[in-house]
Amino acid sequence: MAYAAVLLAVLGFAVGAVFRLTILLSILVFLLLVSVVFSLARGFDFLDTALTIMVVQTILQGTYFLGLVARAFFAADHRFRHIH
Repeated sequence: MAYAAVLLAVLGFAVGAVFRLTILLSILVFLLLVSVVFSLARGFDFLDTALTIMVVQTILQGTYFLGLVARAFFAADHRFRHIH
């Protein structure tokens, strides 16, 4: 399970650093479906299924935000020329 969380975090960061919001939305819909199928296959009850969905979405969206921040930081660094 921890490997899946790390994979989601890396995916979220990469999507935030490289792609736009539309890619994020399509990935979120896909992960929603995968989370539901995973929960049903494991026999989770409603509360465990909801928690699984929320954790997956939160990890991905949080690291997407960090990717956006990193992209903005590096873009701002390239805008200013350092004069020595």
